[in-house]
Amino acid sequence: MRWIQEVNKELKLALQTSSQNILQITLIFSAGITIIFGLLMILTNNNQNLLFSLGFVAIASASVSAFIFSYFINIQNRQLEEMEAEQKRLTLEKEVAEATARARSEFLSTMSHEIRTPMNAVIGMSHILLQENPLETQVPNLKILKFSAENLLSLINDILDYNKLESGKLNFEQTNFNLNDTVNSITHSLKSKIRENNNQIVVNIDENVPQNVIGDPTRLAQVLNNLLSNAAKFTENGTVTLDINLQKEEEKNVLLDFAITDTGIGIPEDKLDHIFESFTQACSSTTRKFGGTGLGLAIIKKILEHQGSAINVKSTVGEGSTFYFTVQLEKGTAPDVSAIQEETTLKSLKGTKVLLVEDNKINQLIANRFLAKWDISYDVADNGAIALEKVQDNDYDIVLMDLQMPTMDGYTATAKIRNLQDDKYKELPIIALTASAMLEERNRVYTVGMNDYVTKPFNPSELYSAINKHVNVA
Repeated sequence: MRWIQEVNKELKLALQTSSQNILQITLIFSAGITIIFGLLMILTNNNQNLLFSLGFVAIASASVSAFIFSYFINIQNRQLEEMEAEQKRLTLEKEVAEATARARSEFLSTMSHEIRTPMNAVIGMSHILLQENPLETQVPNLKILKFSAENLLSLINDILDYNKLESGKLNFEQTNFNLNDTVNSITHSLKSKIRENNNQIVVNIDENVPQNVIGDPTRLAQVLNNLLSNAAKFTENGTVTLDINLQKEEEKNVLLDFAITDTGIGIPEDKLDHIFESFTQACSSTTRKFGGTGLGLAIIKKILEHQGSAINVKSTVGEGSTFYFTVQLEKGTAPDVSAIQEETTLKSLKGTKVLLVEDNKINQLIANRFLAKWDISYDVADNGAIALEKVQDNDYDIVLMDLQMPTMDGYTATAKIRNLQDDKYKELPIIALTASAMLEERNRVYTVGMNDYVTKPFNPSELYSAINKHVNVA
């Protein structure tokens, strides 16, 4: 808004200066014509009626000058009106765009909260079941459940915050992970889909490919899971093959080639350039027959582009398709056995008292199970208003604060706690438990005075680390 006002001011000043210049020019023009005409009459000794003639010329030249001046002023006024109208249009468009952006942000934040909340229960319960000595035959199924839920959550995050993909603000982790385990988890989770169409899946990993690499396993799993899922969906009584080969090895990095090949229906050549566009599939009947949003390949394309790679495709109608890409990863190291068992060997936090502020009963149950496992004593508040009372009636080491709750939300509750008289309320650690993946929400968490945030569905280790860090600091 401010820049438009500045431009408008400069335009008006320029037009006013131009108008003054034109007025001066026309006055000089009129006086000049009159003087020249008078000199000519004197030189030709035509002095009769000199004053009358000069008066006539002065009036005539002034009239011409006035006409010229009015003509230019009218042109300038029209230009000014057009520019002001254009500025008003731009201002209105800017206001509409800002309102649309705010509405979209609020919608995405709400949808993020509503979708991620039940996902918290699925992922949280899978962690709990894996830690409660399941039968040996149940472990693979529970791991598949946990893996699939986490990948579904990753996809939900990208869809809900698709503007982050478009603006290039994707965040990539650098985590040491076992590539073979990641691939096995993906293929095991897709077994039922593979069997639906009577297909078989073949995985070929070059023996020179290192087992442990450093990168973003969630993003890689998202890419592979989507491509393999698509291959299985569009293939019947055939084969889906995943090939991983070492293209180049350096001292610290490896360049890996990934190729997903199917013997399915194939893609027409004239559609190959369009399948990577958002909400686009090879033909309109594809959605009706096979389902899907048409977002998967567009998301894959952007994920790989942000990693300096690209997705390519070769296809023949009736014979099948091959999607392939290259990714550079750092060489990793084999994890310590003690690190693998970290989740089950986290030290006790006995003596820590926590206030859990959460309105969702399932989320309360999930959090309570982990807090009890870490020997933490806790109270529960169903909304911010109850939390405000409990904080004043009890001494807590830390507060776990949900953001969206009835009666009083977490932002308001935090602000009111920070404004209480005693200094201890300004130092009390408050961790946001947010189901929103929006960057704006996370920034607001710190603005209102919270110390940290953990995104729901939370990883138990992340929640433990956040509590442990702030309790030890306190």
